[in-house]
Amino acid sequence: MKIKYLGSGAAERIPAIFCNCKVCQNAREKGGKELRTQSQFILDDQLLIDFPGDSYLHLLQHDLDFTKFDHLLLSHWHSDHFYGEDLAYRMSTYGNEIENCLTVYGNETVKQFYDRAFVLENQTEPERLNYVTIEPYKKFQLANYTVYPLPAQHGWFKKDCFIFAISDGKDAFLSTHDSGYFTDEMFNYLSELQLTFSIVSLDCTGQTHEQSTNHMNWSDNLKMIAELKRRGLVTPKTYYVANHFSHNGGLTHAEMEKLSAPHGVIIGYDGLEIDTTKM
Repeated sequence: MKIKYLGSGAAERIPAIFCNCKVCQNAREKGGKELRTQSQFILDDQLLIDFPGDSYLHLLQHDLDFTKFDHLLLSHWHSDHFYGEDLAYRMSTYGNEIENCLTVYGNETVKQFYDRAFVLENQTEPERLNYVTIEPYKKFQLANYTVYPLPAQHGWFKKDCFIFAISDGKDAFLSTHDSGYFTDEMFNYLSELQLTFSIVSLDCTGQTHEQSTNHMNWSDNLKMIAELKRRGLVTPKTYYVANHFSHNGGLTHAEMEKLSAPHGVIIGYDGLEIDTTKM
């Protein structure tokens, strides 16, 4: 299993679009890993996870061809994870020489934002874009993966936002973007699945700031890792990645690396790749 992080930032990005804080100023000066676009992933070069407003930028930065993807998995409706107006440009009015249909997977709330994009266009094209509604705690098959959606502690807290456990039968990936710390129900569900995660991507929006109800911070990440270990859901070879950073967290990439080094946690950055086949 291979994960590529196209973006690693929260909604405002780093440097934030309207900000002159020390983190944003540092990013402008240093560049490199200090620059963060909105979070988006590719799994095994075939599954696209989330479609933020920065998707076009990612296409250019990482030399991607979005027409080659058959599956798009959406976590929730916030524009830094789903920007439907750009997705509508896959219709034949805008895109040429596309032979495949892109199947989009998301929950009922995301569907409302998906539909809105096509209402604005005053057209739909099922041959190019097909939406499949998914439900919390109901697994489904997507290509060669089994996907397990969990209701995130995020958004309106009405099962309008999801996170995912994804298994290919050998390896499993747990993405916790965006969510506050897990409920007992969420942990118990993962335990019932009896999956062993090779990669755990941890929401670390708040960094060292106080705990939030709809995002996690560094202390939550350490607590999460400890709980996953206690439940036997990870192994000594599991990769842990802290990701989805806000400039409001107050720490630069370099500062986060110093903080995480003693714990063996990788600090995510735009372009990071983790390949479990090379373990």
